[in-house]
Amino acid sequence: MGRLSKQVFGEVTGAVGHVVFKHRAGDNYIAMRAEKQKICTDPVVLARRAKFALAGKIAKAINSLALLKSAWPQVVDKKLSQFNEIFQANYDLIGSVANVGSITVAPVLGFTLTNPHVTNLVDGVQIQTDALGVGIGVDTDIEKYLVAAGVVLLQSPTVEGLPQTLIIPFKTTQQNLDLINPVNLTVQLMGTELFEYESYTTKRAFACLITLNDNGQLVKASRSVHS
Repeated sequence: MGRLSKQVFGEVTGAVGHVVFKHRAGDNYIAMRAEKQKICTDPVVLARRAKFALAGKIAKAINSLALLKSAWPQVVDKKLSQFNEIFQANYDLIGSVANVGSITVAPVLGFTLTNPHVTNLVDGVQIQTDALGVGIGVDTDIEKYLVAAGVVLLQSPTVEGLPQTLIIPFKTTQQNLDLINPVNLTVQLMGTELFEYESYTTKRAFACLITLNDNGQLVKASRSVHS
């Protein structure tokens, strides 16, 4: 934007061609007329934007759970926040909005679960696995409790006004860590989350198991599993 230092023309306003004249606080200014934004119709560009937006929703939901967020280390030398790490990992992993594929709710280098089953219930999510066993590197002097946490991906709403894709974070209540018996953890949704959960035809849950110390802080997280 240019400024006329001498008021030769008096107070100038209006437009001539691509040039716009403005008067502010006693001064005349010259600027270029703003171009009208063109609506993009390129399917490749639109798909890339939709994937970016979906990865943002996923990262926001995971980042909103303090326990899950703490599973993601902040890489200081890259100057990236934990949110950025979550976003990048999932942007690289997911497919498209129509065919999401997989989501990782914790870093991929977690301990492996044997025969995991994640089930979408009528009002929540159930996570079951074989016994964790003593060979996954758990230190029972430090790791005392077990919890499951993750997100539910909801698509195809049946209620008008809901977004086409919604992500709900969840966390089960903690139980005593047991390495010998099978794991069976369930979260029951309530209130607004239950209403939203019931209002979609497509439901997919992505979760991991997390071991906790006496203070309820994360020690280890498993690899992500899904329904």
